[in-house]
Amino acid sequence: MAPHGHLKSSNVLLTKTFEPLLTDYGLIPVINQLKAQEHMVAYKSPEYLQHRRVTKKTDVWGLGILILEILTGKFPANFVQGVNKSEDDLVSWVNLGFKGVWAPGMFDKEMGKTSHSEGQILRLLKIGLSCCEPDVEKRLEIGEAVVRIEELKDRDGDDDDFYSTYVSETDGRSSKGVSSESINI
Repeated sequence: MAPHGHLKSSNVLLTKTFEPLLTDYGLIPVINQLKAQEHMVAYKSPEYLQHRRVTKKTDVWGLGILILEILTGKFPANFVQGVNKSEDDLVSWVNLGFKGVWAPGMFDKEMGKTSHSEGQILRLLKIGLSCCEPDVEKRLEIGEAVVRIEELKDRDGDDDDFYSTYVSETDGRSSKGVSSESINI
């Protein structure tokens, strides 16, 4: 599978059954690089910004940013353009505020919070942060990220001991790794 190279929220469409469809696949070489660069920098991984190479791990970073954007309701480019002055980027802002528990100002206020959904939202946030691991070697593979997201769907309503089997070695090395002891669900 080739990297998408242009993963962002406006390039993800949903079908009637809420299945995602990616658009602009393979169009990165033909877009106006100068115009798109300012907007796209918020979605690009640290290694892309340094070496200008698109890889599968670049797309994993983009998926993580997309997850964080959906959950927080914050547009990543607003951080780059100085609209959100508290942090330089969305990942830093989430890392600063996420302590493994529900933080009222962290999530999009339009997202309905129930006792059932809170655990799933926190787990999805954790997946998003794992996709945005700055160390490319520790960052999730795209397949692993998809499996974890699918597990959230499959375990709908079954919160018992999910974290004990869910936390991987990568999560433990992450700067914001979460264990069953550090999350209150």
